Amino acid sequence: MDGRQWGIAMEEDNNTAWVTLPDIKTIQTVDITTMEKGRTIQVPCTCYGIGIVDDEIAVSGYGKIYIISKTGEFKTTIHVGGSELHSISVGEDRQIYFAQGNEQNTALKSVGLDGKVVSISAEETGSVVNVFSDKKGNVYFLDHRASNLKLFSLEDKYIKTILTTTDGLGRPYGLAFSRDWSKLFISNFSAGEILAFSCN
Repeated sequence: MDGRQWGIAMEEDNNTAWVTLPDIKTIQTVDITTMEKGRTIQVPCTCYGIGIVDDEIAVSGYGKIYIISKTGEFKTTIHVGGSELHSISVGEDRQIYFAQGNEQNTALKSVGLDGKVVSISAEETGSVVNVFSDKKGNVYFLDHRASNLKLFSLEDKYIKTILTTTDGLGRPYGLAFSRDWSKLFISNFSAGEILAFSCN
């Protein structure tokens, strides 16, 4: 890659991964079949989170989400406030969930393409560095300082902790599910390892 990597968004139908390179304010494609890096696109921010919204790319920076085309054409800026958005996840309803790891206490939020920010839960949590939404509307997020994985259940509108340090989490920074949702992978920053969990 052409720089330090942070966020990854998969476009499996096109065998493409979109990767943010925050140090050089760039996103870069990777062909996931040949594992060769592709073109780069300059973005107007130190970019962290990345997601795919319809046929466009959402890239997060300092209190903002930029929507750009896959050819690099700037479309719009969504202002959400606060500090860096370290992770974003696009839900089935095109809502963009976001995580701000530098915020000590914040409610879980999402924003639409219309710029309207919505609090998903009134309960506050801290140091959310990564967020991921599933097809049912549930949201999983990592608190990297407390070293736990939490789940916001759409059904009962409640946040519960599902994994902690007793499960092996140590300063977790990233999470991903397998395509069939049977496995969960979490990266541990402090140990330089990836944990794999079976999902029920």
